Amino acid sequence: HVLDRDQITILPDLNNNGEAYFYENFNNDTISGGGVHAYATCLETDSAGNFYFAKCSENTPHGGTVMKVLRDGSGVEVVATGFRYPNGLGIGPGDFITVADQQGEWVPETRLNLIQPGGFYGYMPSHHRATPPTAYDPPLCWIPRALDNSAGAQVWIPKNHWGPLAGQMLHLSYGRCTMMLILRDESGGSRLLPSHPAGGARLPPSQGAVIPLPARFASGICRGRFNPHDGHLYLTGMRGWQTAAVRDGCFQRVRYRKPLPLPTNYSISSNSIAITFSEPLDRELAEDPESYSAQTWNYRWTSKYGSADYSLDNPNKEGRDRVKIASARLAPDNKTIHLSIPNLRPAMQLAVSYNLETTSGAPIQSALYATLNHVPNSSETQTLGVQPSNRPATD
Repeated sequence: HVLDRDQITILPDLNNNGEAYFYENFNNDTISGGGVHAYATCLETDSAGNFYFAKCSENTPHGGTVMKVLRDGSGVEVVATGFRYPNGLGIGPGDFITVADQQGEWVPETRLNLIQPGGFYGYMPSHHRATPPTAYDPPLCWIPRALDNSAGAQVWIPKNHWGPLAGQMLHLSYGRCTMMLILRDESGGSRLLPSHPAGGARLPPSQGAVIPLPARFASGICRGRFNPHDGHLYLTGMRGWQTAAVRDGCFQRVRYRKPLPLPTNYSISSNSIAITFSEPLDRELAEDPESYSAQTWNYRWTSKYGSADYSLDNPNKEGRDRVKIASARLAPDNKTIHLSIPNLRPAMQLAVSYNLETTSGAPIQSALYATLNHVPNSSETQTLGVQPSNRPATD
């Protein structure tokens, strides 16, 4: 099955010689206007065999949406709306659908979304509602442009692969030619977002954090797949618009050789954040508050291209707020550090930098970039969802 702008095409190979005998239309119900950005990207399937892809924004009923094609090709559905030029979609365990959208008008920074049916994800020209929404479904996490100025797709590490990273999500960056680990805040259990009616399906935690990984690639990474035979990750990329790529295209492999000392889990609680690392930590450094620094900032959701960073303390002021780390306590497992942060509150971005060592002396110098859509026992909420009455029309 091959995706292009206006249909999914089957390439039948009748004698398994690697050559297609003819082109067969599987489904061409998607409406495409044929504009310069009328791309359809990231063909994926769920556990039931249904197909999903993202459609870039254009003035058609399907512009700026996540589309579902039934497994037998008999029809299409609009799953979610409000996308600009998404070049990144993935389906993970439990059929979680993720979509990353590019910074631009109504998209203040790269945003990675955990998709819920009927959701609206911020890009106003493709809201597809009778009444224009006044808010959006919050992303799983915002990704600072220093890490990713143009998003690729997501891929999930299989269970029993890559050591302590097994089962985690990787996000690919076209713009920076890198990949990063995405952690989900597991502290709150499943919960309902405001935009979805009570009694609906329980949702996974709706906030996450980004951890940069050291790999660099020759081209802007767009797609990735784990090979079930050798367990390695294979990536493809290209060079077109605004990327750090040095080659026009690449097909590269990532092999897991040894554990990396990096965060593998985190959770937010009232006035604190807990970060679990893959390796035991040197206690003296881990419990020194000077080993850490933290900042918070917000973005503005407007029709202007992108957004500056804005203070939480003074929303009209550009810049970031320094956050005090009051204390640091290492748990008995020697891997989980609890950082006390007084007056922790929702923020589009919380960056926690750390300068630590493992018990074997290996340095750990990086940062965790979290989105705090909600903080337990906080009266503030970062973003409000769209009301159920503003549901999009579906085909």
